[in-house]
Amino acid sequence: MSSQPRPDDHLYYEDRTTHLRQGDLFTGVPLGLQLPAEVFNHGNRKFVSGPFEVGFAMLITPSCSMAAQGEPGRYAHPFRTVVPVWPLEDLVVQGAIKEASLGQLRKYDHLANYLYLPAIASAQMPESLALLYAPTTLDHGYLEKQRIAQLSVTAAVHLKRQLARHYGGSLFKHEAFAD
Repeated sequence: MSSQPRPDDHLYYEDRTTHLRQGDLFTGVPLGLQLPAEVFNHGNRKFVSGPFEVGFAMLITPSCSMAAQGEPGRYAHPFRTVVPVWPLEDLVVQGAIKEASLGQLRKYDHLANYLYLPAIASAQMPESLALLYAPTTLDHGYLEKQRIAQLSVTAAVHLKRQLARHYGGSLFKHEAFAD
């Protein structure tokens, strides 16, 4: 199952709703971790850590958790969980991602702690990875008018697959998920 390719770049983004959905991408989001600003080692793996300041982020709060019961278009609470979206080139330079694994990453999105994201030229977001291991909870207000893209149905299903892999430790086929 790990050899199942990720969606093609041209199938990743589409405008689908006016309300927020899991997988939406934002710019200008305050991000940070309570760790030193450096790459740290954990066994034979490296992870980027530290105060990220303001940057790109992906919403990972499940869409159904945000919706108010019986009130279409309204949100149930103001809390959102996002993960930083970090330029792939920077992750390679810092040693968190091996340059030799880029071909496999671009084709299969095979790393459990990340989600591959094609560049969004109109928002000046380079080819990036969402750091699934680094969630931050913040108020909905930080995301207002900051959305730069929504995932397509195909990419939203891929996100669910990657989240199940990261948080649950199981790798499923895309067909096991629905948007």
